[in-house]
Amino acid sequence: MSTHPQPQQQDLTARARIRNATLELYAARGEDKVSMRTVAAEAGVTIGLIQHHFGTKEGLGQAVDDYVVSYFAGALATVEPIGTPAEVVEARDAAVQQMLRANPTVVRYINRALIEPDGRGGRLLREIVALTVREVAELRRSGHASTSRSDKVQVLRTLMGQVGQLFIDPVVDAVWDQLDGDPDGRPVARITVSAD
Repeated sequence: MSTHPQPQQQDLTARARIRNATLELYAARGEDKVSMRTVAAEAGVTIGLIQHHFGTKEGLGQAVDDYVVSYFAGALATVEPIGTPAEVVEARDAAVQQMLRANPTVVRYINRALIEPDGRGGRLLREIVALTVREVAELRRSGHASTSRSDKVQVLRTLMGQVGQLFIDPVVDAVWDQLDGDPDGRPVARITVSAD
């Protein structure tokens, strides 16, 4: 499941081609190693057109961050708040996990953005946290999320359940490979957040 349809490259607007090329390049190389000239060449546009649509490289990065956050929002929007709070949370987490599996470039981008020390990860993380705060507040108001713990703990648990695996899985894979482990027998690591 991809929450964004995948139109042909030639069907995209110039703005979308630039944004998508930037997402791919930043996911593969990191923002600091990608120039606007490289983005222009990849998107098949001029640097002037990038500046027209996004202003600066910072504006281009913000557009990519917004696009990545929209993947999360789109995945969450596919889940009807039906069932117990636990069932709703499980369905929402599953929708995000499915979206991430369907969009490896988004996963690579998030991994790179959040671990690189250039400040970009902070901005992306703030946007993902803000989305989660809004979503948790709405679910609590509507009675589709538990109110037995603080909203802050709930936001943290939600994020760790949805994106924590992005950081744990590569470590588990690397260790398992070092142990010459059978890929079919690879254990699954789970993240838990306790307020105790």
